[in-house]
Formats: sequence, structure tokens, C-alpha cells
Amino acid sequence: MTPEVTPAQPRVAGGRDVTVEIAAENMAFNAGTITVPAGARVAIIFENRDEGVPHNVSVYTDSSATTPIYVGEIVTGPARAAYAFTAPGTSGTYFFRCDVHPSMNGDFIVE
Repeated sequence: MTPEVTPAQPRVAGGRDVTVEIAAENMAFNAGTITVPAGARVAIIFENRDEGVPHNVSVYTDSSATTPIYVGEIVTGPARAAYAFTAPGTSGTYFFRCDVHPSMNGDFIVE
């Protein structure tokens, strides 16, 4: 079973800022679900542990990956990247993946 990534405690009153940590290792993310509040400012700290392999984290409206919410910079491991974007204001289940390796993916849940 893939563990969930839990956002860190909000950094400002009102719960509008969250930080999420996620890693790629052995061609897989260490989480299958990321959950954030609707409309939150999201900081993703991404660690690519796969030496010599490019990965990123991108968020889309659905698994067709045709409408991006955020596309993270591709980094070749081992490396870390910090991404920042605003989560959708509408609750629902969205989709995240590595654009280089689309089989690496999961649910991006907005509450």
C-alpha cells in the first residue's frame, strides 16, 4: 500500500498555506495521495532520489493530463526542487504525475 503524504501544519492563520514533501525513488513516488485545502497556496518539496533519472511533479485536472494546474520543473536525481502554486478553489479529486514517467501518479485531493 502506498502511504499518503500529509500536508504540514499551515504556516499562517486560516490554513491557506501548506507544505507537502514527496519523493521519487526506484521509479515510484513515495505517496499515492496528496491532500490540500481548497484555494491553499501549496509548496511541494520534491526529492528525486533516482540517480541520473529525470522526474518532476505536475498536477492536472484529471488523469487525461491535458489541462495542467501546475507543471513542475524536471530535475535529474539526485536533486531537490521546490514548487509553489495555488490549489484549485473547488473541492474534488485531481491528478498528479511525473511527466517523464506517467505511470508514476496519484490523486491530488482538494478539500
